[in-house]
Amino acid sequence: MYIISACLLGINCKYSGGNNYCEAVKNIAESHSHIAVCPEVAGGLPIP
Repeated sequence: MYIISACLLGINCKYSGGNNYCEAVKNIAESHSHIAVCPEVAGGLPIP
């Protein structure tokens, strides 16, 4: 199981309301068990 930053999977959870989508990370997520986590949200920061 992998823990993957949600913004790398294309989820708009960054401070700017955007993401840091990465095709390579998405490919790994599609073929392995994973949990998407946003460290910024987990730390209590808001999403615009």
